[in-house]
Amino acid sequence: MVIYDYWTGRPNEIIASLNRSVAQYIRNHTEIKIGITNFPERRFKQHRQNKDWDKMIVKYSTSSIRNVAYLEKVLIEYHWDYITNQISGGGGPSGEPPYYLYILLNY
Repeated sequence: MVIYDYWTGRPNEIIASLNRSVAQYIRNHTEIKIGITNFPERRFKQHRQNKDWDKMIVKYSTSSIRNVAYLEKVLIEYHWDYITNQISGGGGPSGEPPYYLYILLNY
């Protein structure tokens, strides 16, 4: 299930809200992964082929690949000890905007 509950805007305007949101997910879920894509439904299906994630929450949308990549890197580094990412971002979407930052969750 993909849920769209996202902010838009400049990274410096929303980073604090995103950090609080990720912290809430960490408290309430057993596994979390942060990523970016330009096609959330397709990316969720790809993730589910490797692991049975419960849901994907889309948390940020932008036309700037630079902004979404920056936020992904900052959030992963800040929450590194609590998430399942194997690298600190960088995979990233290919293709046209909009670009999305998402959080994968398991209960």
